[in-house]
Amino acid sequence: MRSARVLLVLALAAASVGASVDAASARTAAPTVGAKAHVVAAKPALSSHLGIMPKSVGKKPTTTAAVATKTLSYYGGKIIQNVKVVQVLYGAGTYAPYVAATGAGTTGAFYNAVVGSSHVTWLNNDYKTTTPVQTIGAGTFAGQVQITPSTANTPSTQSICTKSGAKRIKDTQIQAELKLQIAAGKIPAPDANTYYAIYFPANVGIQQGKSCSGVQFCAYHGTVAASAGIAEFYYGILPDFTSAAFATGCGGSTQYNNVTSVSSHELIEAITDPEVGLATVVGKPLAWYNVTYGEIGDICNGQQGTITGTDGVSYVVQTEWSNTSQTCRV
Repeated sequence: MRSARVLLVLALAAASVGASVDAASARTAAPTVGAKAHVVAAKPALSSHLGIMPKSVGKKPTTTAAVATKTLSYYGGKIIQNVKVVQVLYGAGTYAPYVAATGAGTTGAFYNAVVGSSHVTWLNNDYKTTTPVQTIGAGTFAGQVQITPSTANTPSTQSICTKSGAKRIKDTQIQAELKLQIAAGKIPAPDANTYYAIYFPANVGIQQGKSCSGVQFCAYHGTVAASAGIAEFYYGILPDFTSAAFATGCGGSTQYNNVTSVSSHELIEAITDPEVGLATVVGKPLAWYNVTYGEIGDICNGQQGTITGTDGVSYVVQTEWSNTSQTCRV
């Protein structure tokens, strides 16, 4: 994915195992399954099943393919039935005020109001499953946690994904740190509904394979397999867009609206295809997926809408593909 939308996800040129890219324009090849995350990409080159949102702010896909070809197929994997969002602030630094603060006009308020709204609950009509029986209902916001990463997993200045002296961190480091934080009880342990939405301070870039935030992608979601007493879990990577080094291609309206749009893209994709990061073929454990266009948000990349949250406030979100209506909707 993922509004003048902040979904910058450019196609990951060499993503790791289990990701799928959100392409801004017509895809020209099937995704390479087996990357660990699904990225929103800005270029049409499909890189992986990583769940990456391409870097294509405010632009609709240019494909001329028949609408019917965009239908998502179910491949037998899990869906998140009642998403429980945990917002994680990754380390010290300067965060956008709407990310770090709480209350009205913040990312936390967005999650709290939207996970119980029709933006999530309409999915049940199109994407519930019968074998196995899985339904999609309202979710909850479990709050915000700021972590102190270990030295090994702290952003640092390196040769890749560095711009204007900014620091970067690899997806593999983020995954490793999440495991450490869960094991130490610093963030809530995952269950089948948990989704960790991870935000970063200014001037920190994310490297997924050989692709970089602000260059190839805006955001992505991924999967971490169960290990050492920690259950399988799902996470979304939401880089900072306030710094010039990483904001290019992820802007459009207001910064806050960009962030809620990208966040909604990754949230809805995580609900409908949470195990994309574990897939090595186009088949199970993928859930709802299209071999040409990717996930539910990729098909509608760059198309924005608004939704009224349970708090009565209007929020900017990215539209998502509806198999029933064969169109992008909120």
